[in-house]
Amino acid sequence: MTNSFWAKKVDRRSRSAMVDFLRDHYCYNTMNSWNGASSYAHCIKIHRLGLTSEQSDKAYDMLDTDFWEEIRWPINEFTDSQNGFYTIGTNGRSGGYLVLYESRFEITGHLSYCPSCGQRNFKKVPPTFEDANEQVMAQEILKSRNAWQLGVYLSQPSIEALPLSNDEKLSTITRLKALLVDCSLTDACGVCGKPRRNFSTPPVQLAVYPGKGIDHGEAFDAEEWSMEALRERVDLVCAFDAACDQIRHNFIALLMGYDVVEETVHRPVTVKVLRKCTV
Repeated sequence: MTNSFWAKKVDRRSRSAMVDFLRDHYCYNTMNSWNGASSYAHCIKIHRLGLTSEQSDKAYDMLDTDFWEEIRWPINEFTDSQNGFYTIGTNGRSGGYLVLYESRFEITGHLSYCPSCGQRNFKKVPPTFEDANEQVMAQEILKSRNAWQLGVYLSQPSIEALPLSNDEKLSTITRLKALLVDCSLTDACGVCGKPRRNFSTPPVQLAVYPGKGIDHGEAFDAEEWSMEALRERVDLVCAFDAACDQIRHNFIALLMGYDVVEETVHRPVTVKVLRKCTV
């Protein structure tokens, strides 16, 4: 279990204890001091992490590596636990603060993807039709980008040649136009040319609102904040504190488990990387 550095126990039976906890919690101006936007935060500058002198020296060397990707996973867990309504981001010069932000999962609008290269597309893969007549009409609709009036399709030689009445053709074209409205001409990926697949569920991405303060200047008056609302806010901030503690714990574990060494890569350029300690 991670040792508590920022996390505190709060008596959720006491209004005054919860209000004092929220009021006294460190906050950071998320944009500019003049815009009145601040939120719950923790300073993660090296000299504020409670490190030993040896750990601090190693930490400064580690700043030139990609260490952050190794320790940030508690942010994803926290965001998921809040159903995407809150997340944790960095702010300040050189990202010296962890800040609680409001957020939201938003649909990206992508409708298909390439399993081979990962490229996403805003168009669906067109369906295939067992009925040859439908396949012919579908191809004409896709080639025209679904832009023509119904009568124009009837005048296309490939559709004129079909053994159907005009009424049957118009009925089918009307149905297919609705079905193919978001489809591309083929299933080919625009990057690698391999077949794409449609998403079974719409993909989402996290939208973060760093300029929107959380509880800035809030008095937590009883008229506006019920005990239940206070407990929910305390639960949120305590979860934020615990996640920040875990990130700090991960960083210290990285300091203890890895050394920073220099390696020359192809250009040639010398970069700093993490290498697991041998002792």
